Amino acid sequence: MSAPAPKRKTLGQIEVMRVVAVTGIFLYHLWSDVPRAGVENPFGPALGAILSQGWMGVILFNIVTGFVLTLPFAGPTGRPVPSYLQFLRHRLLRICPNYYLGLIFWTLVAVVAGKAGANLASSFFQHVIFVHTLNPSVFFDIVPAYWWMGLLAQFYLAYPLLFGLFRKVGPHKAALWLVGGCFVFWAALEALAQAMPGSFFAMCNYLFYFNLPYRLGEFAMGMYLACLWRDPAANPVLSLGLTAGQAFKGKRRAAWIALIALTICGLAFGVPKFVLLATHLYWLSCVLCVGLLFFFSDTMDRLGVWPPIAKVAAASYSIYLMHQPILAYFGTWVIPAMEPFPAFIFLTGVCGLLTWWVSVVMDRVVAVINDKIG
Repeated sequence: MSAPAPKRKTLGQIEVMRVVAVTGIFLYHLWSDVPRAGVENPFGPALGAILSQGWMGVILFNIVTGFVLTLPFAGPTGRPVPSYLQFLRHRLLRICPNYYLGLIFWTLVAVVAGKAGANLASSFFQHVIFVHTLNPSVFFDIVPAYWWMGLLAQFYLAYPLLFGLFRKVGPHKAALWLVGGCFVFWAALEALAQAMPGSFFAMCNYLFYFNLPYRLGEFAMGMYLACLWRDPAANPVLSLGLTAGQAFKGKRRAAWIALIALTICGLAFGVPKFVLLATHLYWLSCVLCVGLLFFFSDTMDRLGVWPPIAKVAAASYSIYLMHQPILAYFGTWVIPAMEPFPAFIFLTGVCGLLTWWVSVVMDRVVAVINDKIG
């Protein structure tokens, strides 16, 4: 038997997933600004079909978030979860400086550009306290992509209780209850919404897609995978000193088979669209398969510690916060002056580089702030 593998600070596969997720979201928002580029291009409509699914980067982010948040606490060697208030303080100090800088900056830009709405002050305050995703009149204000921040804050508020459930009943039962309960609740509420359009149930059905009740399953999947990864009985990487690629060949093969089957079904019969839940479950299954293929790959593990990938992964949070308005403002100048596909390529390069630079500056400013506040 080989010696147990030493713990690594970074799982390269996770870093690659961060980069893939934020790249998909970036290209999706760019495609949303230049939708004709998805059709009028040398590659045909297939390019637009691919770009239009970049929103799934959010699903991948949610799974990764559940995983990395749980990893330090999971398994027999996991450290104790801090008290509820200590946990919230730590997590909010991690996300708030970048978020508030982005929120203040883009609010000021909107005022200067004359794009501020009549309810800007109220919208800004609701964004500050992370409740904007509960109000359909404001949650796409200022920066539409910031709806995810409300969802993330909800997950942080619930996390100590969720992880307590994992500890109490075990990862298998906890994941089954949370994932199953999430989607059963979604199915029931969606049925009520369809039966009573325009009702309170319909409003909740719409809102919950952007909030924790419907998205809890994605975070819980990440938590479950982290618990398995830290369990020597379930993870040969820990018990036998194997690499992920060596340890999980069979699971990687199963993920390939499942992804191919999902793709064939989608192409042959179309993506299920009779209810939003069915559509979401289809794409969630695809994302989960791709994520597992990445996670069980030694190539992705090595790629994730390559400096360019590691740097983009480290900046992915700030990239998410800053990219959408940069695309929108530059798009208003570029799109009317160029053909769709050249505009798409130009904006990809210019806005991509600008977003990267702004994100690096933001992270440096936040580092100074964190040094000041300890």
